[in-house]
Parts: sequence; structure tokens; C-alpha cells
Amino acid sequence: MSQDEGKHVFVSYVHEDNTEVDKLCAVLEAAKIPYWRDRNSLGPGDAWKAKIREAIRGGSLVFLACFSDNSRAKEKSHMNEELTLAVEEYRKMPPGRTWLIPVRFDSDDVPEWDLGAGRTLSDLNYSDLFGEGYAAQAAALVTTVHGVMGQKQLGPAAALEAVEQATSADRADLLKKLTKEMLVDPTRRIELDDLVSQEVQRVLKAISDPDRVNKPFGGTGNEQMISLATQARELWELTKPFCASLQVAARWGSPDLLAPWTNGLRSFVQAPLKAQGGVTALLELRHLPGMVSLMTAGLAAGSARKWENLKALVADLSVRDRYEAKPQALLEATNPWAPFDHDGWTANILAKSELAAKPFDEALADFTENRVGKYHTPVGEWLHAILRPIFLDQWPDDDAYAAEFDRAEVVLGVLAQDAVNVRIAAATDGRGWGRSRWFGRSTWRSAHSYGNPVEDLQHELATEGALWGPLRAELFGGDLGRAQAAVEKYAESFAETARHRF
Repeated sequence: MSQDEGKHVFVSYVHEDNTEVDKLCAVLEAAKIPYWRDRNSLGPGDAWKAKIREAIRGGSLVFLACFSDNSRAKEKSHMNEELTLAVEEYRKMPPGRTWLIPVRFDSDDVPEWDLGAGRTLSDLNYSDLFGEGYAAQAAALVTTVHGVMGQKQLGPAAALEAVEQATSADRADLLKKLTKEMLVDPTRRIELDDLVSQEVQRVLKAISDPDRVNKPFGGTGNEQMISLATQARELWELTKPFCASLQVAARWGSPDLLAPWTNGLRSFVQAPLKAQGGVTALLELRHLPGMVSLMTAGLAAGSARKWENLKALVADLSVRDRYEAKPQALLEATNPWAPFDHDGWTANILAKSELAAKPFDEALADFTENRVGKYHTPVGEWLHAILRPIFLDQWPDDDAYAAEFDRAEVVLGVLAQDAVNVRIAAATDGRGWGRSRWFGRSTWRSAHSYGNPVEDLQHELATEGALWGPLRAELFGGDLGRAQAAVEKYAESFAETARHRF
């Protein structure tokens, strides 16, 4: 979207950087930002110096100066001439105005151009459009440019859409980086709320779509299993950006800042509880976003020992089940097996495909042709694998990550058992039943000498008593006896489950 007339962004660069500038302009176009670029904006016969001078002085509301090794290596270039004109214009502007924005295509320094009043070009905030941070930096640049141009500012959600559309950026990685930037900036909290809410709506639209659960489900048994695995992966890919953002918020946020994520968690768990007709196995898959998000919250907050955040994200939330008279705790309303209750194969196919990097048909064939046996805890294996990239910055070491994953399974399991205990104690008819269903790979790992996170939790509680971190954060209602009862009951169920993992 180049244009000769009206207000625009002026892109200054050397022609050796055409490829990088093409990417930058693609982002601007996707964000509907008009730009002026010599290759597109000069017509045949134009007096190029005069046209460029006019574009800089007359219509440019933002000047992007793009630097790289190519530009630094040139002692003489048209870009230098453009930048000289830009500096002249910048010197006329009031202090603090954002107009001249350096852009780096590599990690070398921005040149020390004199801007007057003791300022140099390198003193200005610049945008780094290279490496892993490209997408987040591009989104931030787009948001800044919209604000400078006096238009209705493009929010971060729209900026994310524009950058994703124009690049091959991973949406989860981009959302994680934006969450890190915005969470610590009070002026951007509303924008962050909008950004997270957009992701929640994307997921809810998918799991509430009647066509998704009512579509024809024929074919052979193998074809049906592969179809279920495919839909499960699609739901995970939709939920992954929310989980990536949640990992940051649960680790670095505080309870008063967690509303966007708590609303998402509650909505994800609530949606599958609504009455809806369709194929049973497809209906059950609707539990997947809520279940995966709860595991993310438990792992992020629990491993960081942010117990107040864990309480806000997991323990304090409840939903309405059409079959229950009272609100139900999230950890009772869903569990790792809920998406796969009537299907013994999908989780195994997902786990094998993820761990062995195989297509679903080959993963299924490994089982049906007896090349491998089915997993003891396929859901846990799959969760452990798909969440690993999100937690790589928090736990670079695989063994440390595995241990924290085991612990998170157990912590969620104990909290689920506490919810069961509270429900039973409150039953008006004096009756009640149930137990935690949050068991995973930690059961077979404990049975094979990889450590026992339940015993570790019991030891912590016995040693620290009322000073135990979760109790001080008011988990288990801050009641020592209630915590002991939940841990003891869960330990019995865990030991029973582990005996079957040999």
C-alpha cells in the first residue's frame, strides 16, 4: 500500500536490503499503514531528489531509517542524503516527539548521527527487525506508528494479526513476547486484556461451533481415530498462544492482574459443560483447551512457587454444571482424561506422534502392528511434550522440567482432591463420593524410581506445617487439617494408581 499523496511512513534504506524492506513493507501493508518507498512511489520521469524531499518534508509523519551492515559499509548513499534531510526536519520538532525511528536489520550499532542539542540517532528508541524477536518488535513498531500518525491507534491484537499475516511468525511465541512487554507496563494493561481476550474468543468460537461436533464421522476405525487426533491437535494449536501468555502471567504477574487469564480459564472449562448434541468423542474434545490451560497454570505458578497466583487461576474459580445444583471447582469440572473419556486411542496417537515426530497414521500403525505398546499415561506424555517449548525459558534443563512437571501434576491433583472433600463435607444429605482424577506420568515415573512428588509434598507439609507456602497463600482455605486430609487422600489414590504402572 504505497501512496504518493497524503500522510505516510517514509522508508529509507539501501537497495542491498531490498529483501528485508520487502518484509517490513508487507507488515505495514497488513496493518493498513500507508508508506513511501522509492521503488514503488516514484513514477517514470520523476525528479527523484525533489520527490523524495517532498515526501520527507511534506507528507511523512514517521521516518523509518533502516540500518544494516550494507548501509554502514557505504560511505556515500542515497539513504545518507535522505537521513540528512530527515535530521534537518527532526531538529525543527519539539523535544520528545516520535518521528524518526531507527530500524535495525542486524545486531550492530545504530550510527552516531548528530541530531543536535547533544542528541544522537543512537539515543532514540529503535526497532530490531531480526532474529527471534522479529515478530514482537514488528508488532510494537506497528502499534507505535499508528499512534504517531494520529489515526485510531491499532491495538496490539490487530498488530499481532498484521504481523502474523505478513510473516511466518509463531503466534504463541509472539503473544508470549508481547505479554512480557505489556505485563510490566501499567499504561498497556487494557491493551493486554484485549489481546488475551481475543485469543480466548478464538478458542471459544472453535469449541462452540456446532459443525465441529456434528460433522460426518464415518470411515474405518483407523480413519476415525486419526480424525480425532487431528481435531485435538487443531484445538491445541488454537489454545497454544493463550497458554504461552498464561505461562508469563502466572509466573510474573500478581493476582490483581490475572483477570484476562482467569476469565479465559473459566470460559474454557465452562463451554464443554453446556448441553449440545453431536458425536460423543468430538463433544469430549471440547474439554481440551481448559484442561491444557489448567496444566499450564499449575506448572507455571507452581514451579515458580507463586501460590497466590495458583489460587487465583485454579483454586478460586468455579463453573456451573447442568447436572450439579451448586457451582463446581474447575479441577472437578475437567481433568486430563475428560477430552478422551470414551476413546482409548487418540491420546496415544497424539503422544506417539509428538514424541517420535511421526504423522498420525504412522503413529497409529506402531500400535496396531504391535511395534510398540500403548502408553501407561498417554495424556501426561502428550502434555509433557507439547508444553515443553513454552517452558523452555523457565526450565532449560530437561530433567528439571520433568521434575517440575511431575510436581505440578501432583499439586493440581491434591487441589482437586481438596475440592472433592469440600463438596462432600457440604453435602446436605450427608452423602458424597468422588476422588481426584488429576493423575499423569508422575505415577509411572514414581513407580520406576524417578522420584515421588507426593512424598516430597507430604514431607514439606509435615516439616513446615502452618508455614507451608500454599497454606500461607490461603490455599486449602489456609487450614492445616484440610490440607493434610487432601494430601493424605490423594497419596492413597496415587499409590494405588502407581501400582498399576509396572
